[in-house]
Amino acid sequence: VLQTNSSTCPMINLPRGLLVLIQIVRVLTVLGAVMLCVVPAAFWLTPAWVQARGGIISGIGSHPMVLDDSALALGALSTLPGVALGMYALWQLWCLFGEYSEGRVFGRAAQQCLRRFAWGTLLLALATPFLRALMGVALTLGNPPGQRLLALGLSWDDYVSILSGAVLLAVAKVMSEAVRLAEENDSFV
Repeated sequence: VLQTNSSTCPMINLPRGLLVLIQIVRVLTVLGAVMLCVVPAAFWLTPAWVQARGGIISGIGSHPMVLDDSALALGALSTLPGVALGMYALWQLWCLFGEYSEGRVFGRAAQQCLRRFAWGTLLLALATPFLRALMGVALTLGNPPGQRLLALGLSWDDYVSILSGAVLLAVAKVMSEAVRLAEENDSFV
């Protein structure tokens, strides 16, 4: 059933299954935000964890690392842009599904949130290889000259994330254009 609210935004009575999915996504968004804040902080505050996984995550493998306070602080700083982009994307997803939960699937606010989420996802996917490289530099900066390392790699996961962000951006553009055309058609009636 299609309704219109005071701002002429088409409102849709959503099926129960979709309402349940919306709530699940909103819960997962909150969990994702909590994990995005807690896990990187816990990682950088636990040198043994950094020693065990830092080389793998950063792409430097088993290359020697000096885990002094400077390396840990610089490594933590290298994760901040990714955390910030991730939080931005999650916030846009939260807002998008908030619009959906109110039945404003085709509203301008929902389309803006979808577009911002797509941009956040794409930018995060593009930045991730460089952020991993910065992490590798931070972990090897304390090494003697000749043992410092800059490793820049693009994995299949990075490639799929970039494609997913691009697809989301295209879908957001198509949805915005559909809303614009519908509004234009409504103005002729």
